[in-house]
Amino acid sequence: MFTYLSMGLGMVALIAFMVKCVKQRSVGGVFIKNITSLFFLFTTATAVFYNQNFWQYGILILIGGVFGMLGDIYLDQKWVYPQHNDNYLNAGFISFGIGHFFYIGAIFLHMGFGLKDFLVPVIVGIVVAAFTLITEKPTKCHFGKFKAIVTVYCLVIGTMSGTALWAMIQSGFAVQYIVFTVAAVLFLLSDIILSSMYFGTKNTPVNFVLNHTSYYFAQFLIAFTVFLIK
Repeated sequence: MFTYLSMGLGMVALIAFMVKCVKQRSVGGVFIKNITSLFFLFTTATAVFYNQNFWQYGILILIGGVFGMLGDIYLDQKWVYPQHNDNYLNAGFISFGIGHFFYIGAIFLHMGFGLKDFLVPVIVGIVVAAFTLITEKPTKCHFGKFKAIVTVYCLVIGTMSGTALWAMIQSGFAVQYIVFTVAAVLFLLSDIILSSMYFGTKNTPVNFVLNHTSYYFAQFLIAFTVFLIK
């Protein structure tokens, strides 16, 4: 019950944030955004309490979510302190990347994967990173001095997505990993949109809404896998 309640309140907070900031970012809007992030952490925590037999998986997902929230906070600071844009952007990439490693670890722990199971995820990661670099010019994105960290980050999130996909296949399409794979796809979509906003010319209200909707849906779905895990 509390897991569903936390997800519901999180969606309400997300809508409030987007209404507040869709035209112009504000301190009040950022506060609401952080509340939204807290709700996906609450969702994970309540799910751990409900599904205590898999607490190790849940704790790793919770830690990954904490790093996701920190990454979000760092990225927001680049708007508040534009003079430190580079530092906050790099910190955001690093924090999100660490979070993805915890998500990968949670799946490997639960599935009992070994080193050989890294093959498919890493291949997916390489494909995602290569695709990002190849499409830089066609999408009119200019990574510039951030190209190296963007490439590494794409490799990490691609590997996380590949891990979810591999777990879904190896588990016989278990519900929790179908949900995780959907979340990974939404995460990728969110980052593609964010890339066009940060490194391109598409920082529009529509992309603002799409970016945050796909991102928060991804985080809440990953949190919900703790409730579903068997």
